[in-house]
Amino acid sequence: MAYQSGVVPWDPGPYDGNLPAVIERHAIGPCRVVDIGCGTGGSLIWLAGMGYHCTGIEGAPAAIRQAQAKSKEAGTRIEWLVGSFPHDFAPPLLPDGSFDLVIDRGWFHLYTEAAERAAVLAGISRILAPGGLWYSLIAGKGGERPLSGPPRWSEAEVRSALSGRFEILELRASVFTPSERGSMPAWISVARRQDDGADRPEPSQRARSSRR
Repeated sequence: MAYQSGVVPWDPGPYDGNLPAVIERHAIGPCRVVDIGCGTGGSLIWLAGMGYHCTGIEGAPAAIRQAQAKSKEAGTRIEWLVGSFPHDFAPPLLPDGSFDLVIDRGWFHLYTEAAERAAVLAGISRILAPGGLWYSLIAGKGGERPLSGPPRWSEAEVRSALSGRFEILELRASVFTPSERGSMPAWISVARRQDDGADRPEPSQRARSSRR
């Protein structure tokens, strides 16, 4: 209903304002990217315009329709998929190692129940290529306790949730929308899929093939 009404407080608008700095700090060149919970697709349209090969996953069909229209207007080619991750995207729809970068803005932090969170983490790990990165923007604890909104996470909770499957490369305090006064506290989390370390590619060497 939110996307149909046009009132979507969690949608970043043109793109996630934290994303450009993450891309720069971790030297992530054009590669295969999936945005889980992509909304109306602003971040992917921005990335696709710079040569990234993009896929968007979103559970709300209305959001995907808006994303398709925005992508067409911008002249970008992006694969849009409707469904719930990871349950609707088992192989062969999304084969193992399909992406070099997974991004999500305010999606992972919704999974506070242990069993559901474990399935999500396993799914993200599965679709990442060896050495692949996952950038997540997670609501952070701070200030007055909100009466509504998403679950808020402490630094310790983020580290505990990701341990075992991911190596945290960056966990930085920020806000959800840097350009917005009084924006919600957030954690910028950048993590690498844990593997045996063999043949781990550098960012510039990540696969450039496209599924579009």
